[in-house]
Amino acid sequence: MPSDSTCAECGAEIPADSPGGMCPQCLLKQGLAAAQTGIPFTPPSVEAMDKLFPQFDVMELLGRGGMGAVYKARQRSLDRIVAIKILPSAADADPGFAERFAREARTLAGLSHPNIVTVHDFGEVGDLYYFVMEFVEGRDLHRILESGPMAPAD
Repeated sequence: MPSDSTCAECGAEIPADSPGGMCPQCLLKQGLAAAQTGIPFTPPSVEAMDKLFPQFDVMELLGRGGMGAVYKARQRSLDRIVAIKILPSAADADPGFAERFAREARTLAGLSHPNIVTVHDFGEVGDLYYFVMEFVEGRDLHRILESGPMAPAD
């Protein structure tokens, strides 16, 4: 049985404040495995997102990839700009998905670091799982990496 200082997955030593009780390598493996679900996904239009999320003014689709899509929106109640990340439904293909999604969302929401976006909310609407996150203006990581390798400090 792993102790508080060992990874729940592989038994490696981890810092006491490691999210989810896993080492960074196992967290990365879990994220990569989730990204490779193989579920075909076409993101909803901005108009469809407005209907799914009436509490937001969905402004634009920012990007899409293997794990879903990200939209820029204004949260009406707090008059702030946020990012809404939606994931395709995986409940049919994986009965444990909803539970893992909720656990990972709570773990992400508990992280506080200047280089990690803040998760404000999460849930399921229709057949989509979603995160409402802090919106950060700037280039996406894919475009940054296309311009060349990053220094560790970056």
